[in-house]
Amino acid sequence: MTNASRRTVLGLLGAAPVAAVMAKAGEPAAAAATSTLDTRIRDIIQRPEYAGSTWGMGFSAIDTGEPVYSLRPADLFLAASSMKVFIAGTAFETLGPQHRFRTRIRRTGPVVRGALAGDLVLVAGGDLLLSGRMRPDGTMHLPDPDPTYPGGGPLPDPLREIRNLARQVARAGVRRVEGRVLVDASLFAEAREDIALGGTMITVSPMMVNEHLVHVTVTPGPADGAPAAVRPTPATSYVRFTNQVTTGAARPLALVGNPDGTVAVTGAIPPGAPAQHLRYFVPSPTAFAATLLAEELRAAGVRVEGATLPNRPHRTDVAELVSPPLRDQVKVMLKASSNVHTVTFPHLVGAVAGRDPVTPKATYERFRRDLFAAAGLEPDPAGAADGRYTADTFTTFLTHMSRRPYFAGFREALPIMGRDGTLAGNQPDSPAAGHVYAKTGTAAMGNPSGGPVTLHKALAGFIELPNGRWLTFAQFMHTETAPDAAMTLAGRVQEAMAEIAVAVYEEFPCR
Repeated sequence: MTNASRRTVLGLLGAAPVAAVMAKAGEPAAAAATSTLDTRIRDIIQRPEYAGSTWGMGFSAIDTGEPVYSLRPADLFLAASSMKVFIAGTAFETLGPQHRFRTRIRRTGPVVRGALAGDLVLVAGGDLLLSGRMRPDGTMHLPDPDPTYPGGGPLPDPLREIRNLARQVARAGVRRVEGRVLVDASLFAEAREDIALGGTMITVSPMMVNEHLVHVTVTPGPADGAPAAVRPTPATSYVRFTNQVTTGAARPLALVGNPDGTVAVTGAIPPGAPAQHLRYFVPSPTAFAATLLAEELRAAGVRVEGATLPNRPHRTDVAELVSPPLRDQVKVMLKASSNVHTVTFPHLVGAVAGRDPVTPKATYERFRRDLFAAAGLEPDPAGAADGRYTADTFTTFLTHMSRRPYFAGFREALPIMGRDGTLAGNQPDSPAAGHVYAKTGTAAMGNPSGGPVTLHKALAGFIELPNGRWLTFAQFMHTETAPDAAMTLAGRVQEAMAEIAVAVYEEFPCR
């Protein structure tokens, strides 16, 4: 199974006639520039493992706007995570690819002989990378699965940025804080959001440390009946876990909240089994951040006494962290397909670009509608409220993106086939590897009463042809399958979509 299956393609092309190609009985005819391309695509989508599935797609030349290949281009399909290109495009359009977010620490009183007669206030600026994702060499940790997904483990150093800020405070001469460590999250109002992972809800906040997560790593004991080992990352006094996991026949691991505020880790793990990771999404991101900063301050030699002092409006910066640019910030949403970042970006765009701390999502939506209109689309296309779009909508939108000054940064933030992100494992040895930039999408819609699930797959983005010309494309598929077969089938379908992108790439190498 490819990594992507875990997350819930032209010279003288304009002169080539678009031909109607015969389809099998019961299917609409496809429009293709060559019958060879149509044959190659049909051979892929008509494989026995895709029996009963419905496919739709469109490929268009950016420079001429002419269709290269299309099949049901006006039919509605569930886009799943492929729709994240709309959020990213709106962020690029309103904030710009070079926009950076600033996280500051301010003191509310004077410092005399190392003692701060006041509070330290951590001011949230909307940086979503306070998680140790950025390596010292400027590259980014984008593990598979992402830490925010079931089974994903902790990042190597999730408190790197908070530690940096704490050390800046110490270097500024603060050795003792008479007051408290507070968090100013007034950039936008916190809200609860569904991250589309089995009904998981999180608190969206401008203060995001370590993806709002504490990971709990469970490893088996030496023999049946022995207690398992439970290790939280980061280790923090914000939450206390009680270990009720035993070593023995497997029972599902779970986190269960207790009335006293502790969290029980329950279940059983077999001897010799690999470590398993559980995710605890913190209910209060601001309290989490304040606790972590206070702990890192103590580690840096700064004592926090925690007294409640009179409010002092005058504040002086003592530490600042400047984020990587937006073109890197969006990679977690696009390359790793983080739903945590996806539900946060609309709030962030509305608050920062629209200066709206109260209703930032509504302001974001206005920006998104304006961008659709500028692309020549209906601001609210039919089906969009349910996450359904046509291939034509995607290719029109992406063509508009290709003409914006930030196109290079936008496309480089997408998964690159055979190279990185959710497309790293697809067609890595093909001639098209490194030349297809596209957002994957996966959703399995189940029936509460049981029975088959409907699997939806999508892939949308750009293809760079050997002669330097560009295509936009979108592919969709849906089919029914057994629940336990959905993710395996999703991986196969994604590989098939990558094969289709390769076919398009190879059919037009010199045109």
